[in-house]
Amino acid sequence: MSAMRLIAVLLLVTVSVVLLQPAPAEAIDATAVLLIVGVGVAVVIILVVVIIANVREGQRGTAAEPPLRLYAEVQGN
Repeated sequence: MSAMRLIAVLLLVTVSVVLLQPAPAEAIDATAVLLIVGVGVAVVIILVVVIIANVREGQRGTAAEPPLRLYAEVQGN
């Protein structure tokens, strides 16, 4: 049993070393870099717009107040 266990461990180590080797480095095209940077900038812009909108809504106090119609229905009017 110990010989089979040793073979299994060696096989697992060999397979894991082969799978975990880093891939050969490849050059990245300039268009790919520009695309990645553009997507990053777009995500940052969207986050900034959403954060600014939430801050302004919170300053007005409209975020915590329920709509008037819903409030009137809850009161029974």
